[in-house]
Amino acid sequence: MRRLYCLLIISAALSIISPPNLYAQKKVLAIFNLTAANIEAMGYNGEILHALISSIETDKSIDLLPRREIEEMLFRTDINLDNSEKAVILAGKALGINFVLFGEVTKKGSMIVTRLNLMDIEGKTILNSWSVVFTDHDSILKKIPKITEEISTALSNWKRSSGSITNENRLSQSIDLDYLNVINEGDSVGLSWKINTQKSSLSYNVYRSENSDGPYQFVGSTSDCFYKDTTVKKGQSYYYNIGIIAETEPEIKSSHTTQIQNVGQRVPRPPLVMGAKGYIKRAEIKFVPSLKNEQDYFNIVKYNLYRKKNENDWENIKTVDSKNMTQTDPIITVIDESGLNDGANYTYALSSTDDSNIESPLSDPVSISTVKAPVLTLVRDDLLRKINLSWTFVENASGYSLYRKTENASWEKVADITEVLTTNFSDVKNISDGIQYIYRITAYDDKKESGCSNEVKGKTKELPGFPENLQSQDSLAKSVTLTWTAIEDPDIGGYNIYRGADCNNMQKIASIKNYRSNTYFDKGDALKPLEDGKNYIYSYLEKGDALKPLDDGKKYFYAISGFNLFDAEGKRSNCIEAETKSASVN
Repeated sequence: MRRLYCLLIISAALSIISPPNLYAQKKVLAIFNLTAANIEAMGYNGEILHALISSIETDKSIDLLPRREIEEMLFRTDINLDNSEKAVILAGKALGINFVLFGEVTKKGSMIVTRLNLMDIEGKTILNSWSVVFTDHDSILKKIPKITEEISTALSNWKRSSGSITNENRLSQSIDLDYLNVINEGDSVGLSWKINTQKSSLSYNVYRSENSDGPYQFVGSTSDCFYKDTTVKKGQSYYYNIGIIAETEPEIKSSHTTQIQNVGQRVPRPPLVMGAKGYIKRAEIKFVPSLKNEQDYFNIVKYNLYRKKNENDWENIKTVDSKNMTQTDPIITVIDESGLNDGANYTYALSSTDDSNIESPLSDPVSISTVKAPVLTLVRDDLLRKINLSWTFVENASGYSLYRKTENASWEKVADITEVLTTNFSDVKNISDGIQYIYRITAYDDKKESGCSNEVKGKTKELPGFPENLQSQDSLAKSVTLTWTAIEDPDIGGYNIYRGADCNNMQKIASIKNYRSNTYFDKGDALKPLEDGKNYIYSYLEKGDALKPLDDGKKYFYAISGFNLFDAEGKRSNCIEAETKSASVN
């Protein structure tokens, strides 16, 4: 029996003499050689394996087991591998490792079908399975990093749950295809798809219709993620759908439907999508032309960018003329700015069109999320001519624009925050006392401005109230002493004192700075009249200005008000009455 030697995936330093249980404590992953299921697959299995190793070695979250230790241990224990689950578990236990990735490669026509299984050795369960269809060297290099990500995720999930993923968790996950692709293969149609599920025993029914609305007729079944339909008619167009069967559960129809036109016609290849990224109201998709088109003598004149409208329909939103491309970089960037919303998910695919106006099938789809608009929060209001705001950080933004208005007024920009790490702001610009303001904010980069955030309302501090307990000490000769309870608020600038012959005819006679002041001694009027807009304090009246003292035995009326640090005055108190001492009669 042929011995299949194992190949490393993961870098962990283990000496030959180390006992296996040291590896088991580390949660180590190993990769076994991929079996070539037929002669045509030989060579491809090694290429795919090498790509897997190179990709997984870059993932620092995966612990790598050196290949030399694997081969030495298998040789000493005389374990033979036949790619069965039983043999894999036996070999994994002998190696003292936690996880093994194994599988096989089959060459069917133009498709290189690869089946991978991630085995939990201790739990004796398949954590995840992948059925991947490659078409050439480029597609291998493109798809392998995604598989590495999914392997890393499966291992992380295992660690988080402190054990293997249970069947109950698997069954609770919704099942659908990630995508469904078709390719024209002359007298047949090749279908391939991808499904992301923890279930290991799946089968599929293939359905076909000549109309998008059906009816769909059963074509065939498969347990692989690919199918070749050989019952097609040349020149006909078809729609395909896949039914998913999980063990004994009822069939689930996929939400994905795909179309192929002009069966039997020689068509170009789609470009290879290298990646995509979402920004503020725009998306950038990077791709490289397929080398197969040049080799097959297709003269590609344009590339078509499609965006998914719903589960089944694609919309051609942009065309790139290959003859007008001046960039020297082999990776081509196409930008979509057509009506994208903030924080939305979009799926794109590309096709190639030759000089005979024959269009290729769509490429593998790629999804992006546009940048979310910031979320605005009122941090604090009821401050003296100030409102404090904060917002969520927006990745890749160049800055933020803050807008403000009052009720029934128009929006105006009050701030442009160019420090991209700043996520808070105090609004003090042209702001009034006791007014409610409405705010919203946007993020922007060098191309676009996001939509507006949520609106928040904040109100500035009201004008000061008047101090309580205004009282007078009367029966003093030609003077009156006033006292009150000071307002304990540092935003109070002081108090204005009013006097009059009655409550309806009063004039300001003094302004007292310091919010803690609580007394005033009224000795009369300065001969020099008070000037409008000027503050007077009691000490000023003691610096030599002549006084016109209060009259003897006369009633006077007093009131008091507070003013803030901006000298804005609040409401005046109710007036009180005071009477000076009567003149002595000789």
